[in-house]
Amino acid sequence: MAAPVFVGRDPEVGRLRAMARAAAAGAGAAVLVEGEPGIGKTSLLDAAAEECGRLGMRVCRGAAEDLEQRLPFSAIGACLGLLVVTADPAQAKVARLLRGEGALALTVAAANHQLAVTEAILDLVDAWCAAGPVAVLVDDVQWADPASLVVLHRLGRGIEEYPLLVAVAARPTGRAEAAGLLRSLRSRGADLVELTALPDDAVTALVTERLGAPPGPRLARLADGAGGHPFYLTELLAALQREGRIRVTGGSAELTPGVDGAGMPRSLLDMVVRRLAFLPRKERETLRQAAVLGRAIDVPELAAVLDMPVMALSEVMFAALDAGVVVDAGPHLEFRHALIRQALSDGVPEQMRTALHLRAGQVLTASGAPVERVAEHLVAGTTLDAATLDWLVSSADELITRAPGAAVRLLRRALAAVADDRAAELRFHLVRALIWESSLPEAEWEAREAIGRDPDPQRRGALYWLLMDALFRQGRQAEAVQVATVALAAADLPAADVGRFHGFCAKCRFFLRQHEAAASAAALAIEHGTRADDGYAVGLGRLVQGGLRFVEGDVVRGLALSEQAIADLGHSVLPDMPAGQSVLRGYCLLQLDRLDEAERVLADALESNQRYGGPYLTLVHALRAQLRFLTGAWDDARAEIEAGLEYPDPLGDEPWLRGLGRLIAIHRGEPQPGATIVAQGQGGSAEAQYVYLDTWARVLQEEPARAKHSLDLLYPFWEHASALEHLPHRVMYHLCPDLARLAATAGDRERAAALVAKTEELAAAQPALSLTATALLCRGLAEDDADLLLSAAASYRDCGWRLYQAQADEDAAVALAARGDLDLARAALTRALDLYTAMDASRDIFRADARLRRLGVRRGRQGPRKRPKHGWDALTQTEHRVALLVASGMSNPDIAARLFLSRRTVQSHVSSILAKLGVHSRVELAVSAHQRTGPASGPAQA
Repeated sequence: MAAPVFVGRDPEVGRLRAMARAAAAGAGAAVLVEGEPGIGKTSLLDAAAEECGRLGMRVCRGAAEDLEQRLPFSAIGACLGLLVVTADPAQAKVARLLRGEGALALTVAAANHQLAVTEAILDLVDAWCAAGPVAVLVDDVQWADPASLVVLHRLGRGIEEYPLLVAVAARPTGRAEAAGLLRSLRSRGADLVELTALPDDAVTALVTERLGAPPGPRLARLADGAGGHPFYLTELLAALQREGRIRVTGGSAELTPGVDGAGMPRSLLDMVVRRLAFLPRKERETLRQAAVLGRAIDVPELAAVLDMPVMALSEVMFAALDAGVVVDAGPHLEFRHALIRQALSDGVPEQMRTALHLRAGQVLTASGAPVERVAEHLVAGTTLDAATLDWLVSSADELITRAPGAAVRLLRRALAAVADDRAAELRFHLVRALIWESSLPEAEWEAREAIGRDPDPQRRGALYWLLMDALFRQGRQAEAVQVATVALAAADLPAADVGRFHGFCAKCRFFLRQHEAAASAAALAIEHGTRADDGYAVGLGRLVQGGLRFVEGDVVRGLALSEQAIADLGHSVLPDMPAGQSVLRGYCLLQLDRLDEAERVLADALESNQRYGGPYLTLVHALRAQLRFLTGAWDDARAEIEAGLEYPDPLGDEPWLRGLGRLIAIHRGEPQPGATIVAQGQGGSAEAQYVYLDTWARVLQEEPARAKHSLDLLYPFWEHASALEHLPHRVMYHLCPDLARLAATAGDRERAAALVAKTEELAAAQPALSLTATALLCRGLAEDDADLLLSAAASYRDCGWRLYQAQADEDAAVALAARGDLDLARAALTRALDLYTAMDASRDIFRADARLRRLGVRRGRQGPRKRPKHGWDALTQTEHRVALLVASGMSNPDIAARLFLSRRTVQSHVSSILAKLGVHSRVELAVSAHQRTGPASGPAQA
């Protein structure tokens, strides 16, 4: 039996119990338990689990396995019960996703699928936390797979807001991934419990508890030799008792005469080996074979592997239970300690180990076991027989999604051993597996090899497609086009694929900014897709056409084509290139001031990209942040920015998010590091279209006296907006109001006139109130016409652009004051200040006050009431709704679904709400809401 952790560990146990109580009360925490093998980490987690159970928490307990380090989500899946059959619909849904059912129909990249699985797991834990406190306890994290480490890292973010305890135990590790998790949790305030040697008094107490009497002098000296290591000391005492070397007399336990400890093992592992030596040989050999196959022992399964009657194996296991070698772990047995299993398996020769793994893989294959369990043994085995090869081919889809590393290794091993008639099919699956795990250069090489050898035209067409995708994902669009050209020239390319290859070409050429060629390829995709009745090819062609119209500035036509593409594509999602049709539609609606429609479309785009792990998540959050920036909902915009920055950014949209965040901070007068001045034309291709945001942010901080310098820096971005690496004038016109102000202040009539001409041209060509308002504003500033500026403010009001409305009113107030209409100027100033105050735009408030004061216009004696910084009145409308939904007991995923937000955006809102209300957890938030409004009656009240 294991040493009781309470002996000598009272401070550590007390810390974990206190953290469990805090988590149960709503203030979550993370704790790291570190120490060498056998020092008591598992026993400490046992104590934490017991306390959490006593507190009524949902306890999720698991341990990472050294054999499963390459199996995605194996550690966290076992901990959360996602690897076993469950009656819980929410758990079952995540389990299906974890198994990768149908994943290859949605994406060919593991990163996309793993993002979707991670989000689903976090949603599940979030929902559990909404129902009650939760404890996630994971042992042996040093062996955890990278995907599980990512989930644990994400659980640690904002944990203090949840009724959640995350406790992980690990040996001191050199693994970069595991060490990274520990650093991450520590940086976020996780508690560190370092288990070291027991002090002398604890050693004495442990001996006393185990033997029923305190140690005598000679036994005490021998116990001191254990170095305060509880597991070693426990094994030492057990060995001495087993060998009859301890006698309890006169109220103390002492070594028998003639025993002095000489010959006792000096290492922990040797001590374990000594314990095992007392088992009968047959039992010891059986346990050694079991140890090779892993920590857990499924008796019927092991009996099949060893070709041994279940009853005979059961007798061995009963003896092992009695000897303390294995323990009952519920649905299975497992070795009591990793060191016991290590001592047993180390005694098995390598040839026998590989034979055992191969036999286990064959047995599990025949029994229909999960593919990942089969694969872990086959990988550790040697040759693959014909039946195993058949299994490998038939299970390829599931194996690739569930255990891609194992799939690659097994497919390579199979290819080295089979004849040519089977090699083509195996190589095809190898290419898919390599792309799935993002080994793209290898996938490219294998695909080129396979294309030259595969006699099947259908499979060869699929290989061309996979090769194009591997090149596209490496940013080598021009080479992808070359491959598509070769494929299209092949006489045996299936007719149904022709339209899709043209569509792929069109998209590549669009990203290469070869707009003419992209248009031709898109037309061919539509032509061939229509002929083959292939909605995907037609939809992809129309989507590229819509993108081309958008970058040319014809947003209306871009919207129409994106809507046609959505109809053509239906609900299909092709695994190689997520189309992102809803993203383009949402972008167009935003540019046309159809903000409510844009909100709904972007909410759908967010949900679908989260579900499939799509590449457009950062872009969708950027568009949603842009919408909220324009409407003055800046706290909500910041929540979108924070959420968007947490996702991978394959399309290079992060600079947009950071630029919007910087603009909000500057308008609010928050200290900002000097923004980088970037000349027009600089910046990498991925971020070139957003590079102007840095210069814009810097210009906003310049003094009016430097208006000409600021205009010289910023104007070239507008002047050259139609260049291929930039957004078109039709999309960049939100820059014009500040340019027009700089031109007016600097007295640059030429640029002011150019701005007027271009914005009026755009407004005449495209129906959008914000364009009309911008044209009015530019002319009003150029001509110092207060009436035009007031009209601009009214138009901005009607289209919902609150910051621009306030700035136009401010400009109108200046023009009115200059012509002597002080009452009208004061009214316009008041409107502007009211809007600035609602947005907390303190820099704009200061500037407007200063400009008008110089002209003899002051706001009323009291002026607009300052926006509260703290308390319920400081919450935005969205934050208020989120707060009430949290108080009613809804989880973040449920709130996200209700309000058409992402779970991460809701989490950002919750953090902001807690800070404004001065509370620290969702429980305290619920109490505050109760005190303010009375008991929550449920979500409907939000």
